[in-house]
Amino acid sequence: MNGALRATCVVLALALGCGDDDVRFDASVDGGVDASLDAASAADAPPVGALEGPTLVFHEAEACYRTGLPAESFTFVWGDGTRDETRVGEACHVFAYPGAFVVSVVAGPRDASLSVQVVWRPAERRPSASSPIAASEARVFVAVADDDAVVVIDRATLSRERRLATCDGPRTLAIAGDELAVACQHEGTLARYDVASLERRPDVSLGVGSRPFGVAADPRREARFVVTLQDAGALLVIEDGVEIARLDGLFDARAVALNGEGRALVSRWRRPADGARLYEVDLTNPREPRLRDEVVLPRQTGLDSDTDNSGAPSFLEALSFSPDGVRAMIAASKANDVTGLFRTGTTLRSETTVRGVFSELYPDAAGTYEESYRFSFNDLDYASAITTTPIGDRVYVAFLGGEQVLALEPYGFGVMGGVTEVGFSPRGLLADDDGRLFVYAELSREVRVYDVRDLATTPPRLATVALVDDEPLAPEVLRGKRLFARSADPRMSRTSYVSCASCHLDAESDGLVWDFTQRGEGLRNTSSLIGLGDQTGPFHWTGNFDELQDFEGDIRLHQGGAGFLSDADWAERGDPLGLPKAGRSEELDALDAYLRSLRGVGAPPAPLTAEERSEGARVFALAGCTTCHSGVTFSDSALGLRHDVGTARESSGGRLGEALDGFDTPTLRGLWRTAPYLHDGSAPTLRDVLTTRNEGDRHGLTSALSEAELDALVRYLSALD
Repeated sequence: MNGALRATCVVLALALGCGDDDVRFDASVDGGVDASLDAASAADAPPVGALEGPTLVFHEAEACYRTGLPAESFTFVWGDGTRDETRVGEACHVFAYPGAFVVSVVAGPRDASLSVQVVWRPAERRPSASSPIAASEARVFVAVADDDAVVVIDRATLSRERRLATCDGPRTLAIAGDELAVACQHEGTLARYDVASLERRPDVSLGVGSRPFGVAADPRREARFVVTLQDAGALLVIEDGVEIARLDGLFDARAVALNGEGRALVSRWRRPADGARLYEVDLTNPREPRLRDEVVLPRQTGLDSDTDNSGAPSFLEALSFSPDGVRAMIAASKANDVTGLFRTGTTLRSETTVRGVFSELYPDAAGTYEESYRFSFNDLDYASAITTTPIGDRVYVAFLGGEQVLALEPYGFGVMGGVTEVGFSPRGLLADDDGRLFVYAELSREVRVYDVRDLATTPPRLATVALVDDEPLAPEVLRGKRLFARSADPRMSRTSYVSCASCHLDAESDGLVWDFTQRGEGLRNTSSLIGLGDQTGPFHWTGNFDELQDFEGDIRLHQGGAGFLSDADWAERGDPLGLPKAGRSEELDALDAYLRSLRGVGAPPAPLTAEERSEGARVFALAGCTTCHSGVTFSDSALGLRHDVGTARESSGGRLGEALDGFDTPTLRGLWRTAPYLHDGSAPTLRDVLTTRNEGDRHGLTSALSEAELDALVRYLSALD
């Protein structure tokens, strides 16, 4: 179904609110039209017997309705542009397309109506998607990354049954037949368990530095899984604990969803400037996976308002097929790397910087997926998880910092209701056949279970399942990690749009270049915070902060937050290079503790041999790189030095509103996952840093290096851990 046809199928219902007040449960389509449904409006139900029939119908199935209203003739209006005249009080109909419809009957002077949801029939082989929460017939399994564990929950009693110690950093899990597979990000391992006995099966080693993230079950065969390797940029097919196929070239592969026809979608987690990407993979023959196409979610411009912003989806992690296995959905954040004083002459506001976004994808006439619909959310940040009911009559979306879940119509995407205060950092959702919604609140260390059968009222919480006995993080670190992602805290963001995690999800870089000219700076490439605890010296590309508590300025001035300092402290200590802010706010100190806890950058996906390391170090020194990139951090930042290496230009702006005198030297550790490079992201690759962006050898003496030496230097830089 193409975009034009899809648009004709959208049902826009009553708006709950718009603009940047503190209204919850807002959803707006691009262009500023609110597309939401007030569940309470269903109170005007007709008398019993006035109109009866199914309220949930499968597409292409006949649905029959009858009325008890007395009349000599009847008109049934189906809501899809058709109607039937009858002499009797009943009629049957096949709806033209899926969606939400109001079926009405006119009987003389009286009429009655009924809301009907039409959905595609679920596929016999149900699709699968990577998620930190999954269910078997009797149990729910949850991957708890910070605790290196999988927690098993009894579905009947909604109580914790067992904790399974697993490998380092479990992120997602999936069930295929009698096997549970767990992707452990930091260890490069796929852990395997027997679903019934919970006994551990032999692990599958995925490679040092591969950094697996997504795992999904193949609906076509038991004990077959597909796994994404984020740092290695690959998709693996694992069958009975053995790797049977590998597809490389999937840069920054993160989430994966797989349908029963052998079609997989893999998200590129961080997007390039021109738009987001998903890889469409043909797994019809699982031993010969083939990259079919790249799906582009293009960047939009000119949309900045109270209800939308320019940009494109970013941090693509919440990915799912609908139960029919045809349509795909992805929720993310919409990051505005379009607007700014240098680029457009317009300032970024808190409501136009970033917000939650939802995209729908359908295969076109040739069977290639394309984005068919996109809408943005009001007053909500990063959409961190997505799932549907087993029958497909609702879509649930969680919001990381907004700490709530919305229930959407499956085709019109109007808001049917939702749940607020679901816990810190909801990262996984699971809906079952019993009308229950399981919400994995990652930083509350809980799964909260809600009865969502009736969304006209506040869904009651049925259970809260604690996942951790002994908290793995120090109290201040956990507090800081929670604050880092909490857009719902008005001290962080007035209307739940922005948190630290908006640009640094999981403390990493979003890979985007922002226009910070209004901040007295210029175009700035987002830096990763991984390994920050190993560094000393000032922060940011121009060293304009001398302590992490200086982020109070960004919170107050650019995120719309009230801030964590008292107004008196802010008046006295607002200068980022002035009086210290440390010790003046427990919250800012907790953020500092969390960021200081981020030590190490992990292992590179292509580790060096001793010979390669020796040759790379030789060329590194020969080119003069050690002049600035020295010591264990490969930086002279601790000395407070700044350097103009020939990369400054008009777009580089200034430093704290003054003339730019150079850049702070960034660490070189972890370069394999932080492209693009330089302060303005103008070097797509490390080789570009050394060649096309090094005019006059101002950034290292590289012009005289041979091709072999350049290759050796790039390999060396790509493996500094």
